[in-house]
Amino acid sequence: MTHPLPLSYLNRFLGSVADCLDAFTAALFVFEHETKRLKLHAFHSLSDAVIPDVVIEEGQGFLSWVMRHQRPLQVPRFNRDSRSLGFYDRDAGLKSFLAVPLPDKAGVLCVDSKARFAFSAKHEKILEALAVTAYELLSAETSRGLLGFYASLLRWQMSCYESHEAAVIDLLQILSLDTAIVARHLVGTSFVVVEDVLGVDPGCPTPGLFRGEKIRLGQGITGWVAKHRSSILLDKRKNYAGKSFLLRPGEPFVFGPVVVGVFCPSMAEVLGINYCFVFSGDGDTSCWPSDFLRIMEFVLKGLTPWH
Repeated sequence: MTHPLPLSYLNRFLGSVADCLDAFTAALFVFEHETKRLKLHAFHSLSDAVIPDVVIEEGQGFLSWVMRHQRPLQVPRFNRDSRSLGFYDRDAGLKSFLAVPLPDKAGVLCVDSKARFAFSAKHEKILEALAVTAYELLSAETSRGLLGFYASLLRWQMSCYESHEAAVIDLLQILSLDTAIVARHLVGTSFVVVEDVLGVDPGCPTPGLFRGEKIRLGQGITGWVAKHRSSILLDKRKNYAGKSFLLRPGEPFVFGPVVVGVFCPSMAEVLGINYCFVFSGDGDTSCWPSDFLRIMEFVLKGLTPWH
């Protein structure tokens, strides 16, 4: 899914911050609560040495200090290599640095300069006020992203599809994912049976060969969902760095970076048969609501039984 506000919109705001404080670079970092990291969300710089989408680990440098203590930090005589800040890939000759926390522990806003003593106490107060505006813009981005997600999902629910397969392929497009696996588990057996593999990248030549295949209970993400009767969301860009597979080792499917496993328990008309839906691809989870898995469980149960 695309960002609800164009990235250029926030970059222009950071340009105004830089102009207001006569800064070399102005950067906005968003705090990831699950990983405790700061991720560069938008920036404006006179340098081409800023690393886009860089992540600052917990406890790393000045930015992490500001986030942890929730206090402004001003360094009027910055005498370090610029790379020590964590978002430059080479030294830019910086001489001053100033950073303030965003409200509600949402992140950090910072500016730097090639002049010594470039930022005064007044500049610190101005940057704190601008941090409030940055927080409001981020909140608006999140709210509009959620509205877009719910609107797309509502249109999907209200649409009439000629088959379950067509409905899932359309859902893949909404989530910006590539692969969908549908499997069933007969309670009491030690395996799950693959019903369908849909929407696979054209580079994968043999998705049909998996249809009807038996996968050991607990094997891969599909087997895990069936065994634990639980849904799961994995995002290798955030809080998941493990290695796994969707069905079995050696499969031709790309694993992630986003993987969603949804467990749908048996309905009254198919007692004893549970269904597992596993999706994989490069979707933007930042636009998904916190109860995303529960929503998926609700909408996908309408697609069971599969045949």
